[in-house]
Amino acid sequence: MTTEQATWRYFYVFIPSMIVYTAGVFGITWAVDHLALPAFALCGLAAIPIFAILCALWAHWRFITEIDEFLRAIQINAVLFGVAGVLVVATGWGTLEMLADAPSLQVFWLLPIFWAAYAAAAVVITKREGGVF
Repeated sequence: MTTEQATWRYFYVFIPSMIVYTAGVFGITWAVDHLALPAFALCGLAAIPIFAILCALWAHWRFITEIDEFLRAIQINAVLFGVAGVLVVATGWGTLEMLADAPSLQVFWLLPIFWAAYAAAAVVITKREGGVF
């Protein structure tokens, strides 16, 4: 499979997954604010964005396994950088919450932090290695 084919397959799953995730999060937030739904219904609705994230992660895993070794190394390094960013933020902010009475950081924000750190790392690593982005 060519890199172009793998990229299209990735976006074919990833983009709809992110649309479902975003719509699910905003929809559930709206439902919490405007509807009197029981807790079990909210838990059931929360499964929608959770499933969407699982689909997005699966698409990313599949993409990484379908590209050549050079691009795979860039992707894996970018993912590791994203995970490191999440660990630093979670650990650092957790320490501030525990020792300095910092305001609470919802775990929800760790996913956007991961994707932002991953994207920044993917661009920087690709440019550093002479790849085309």
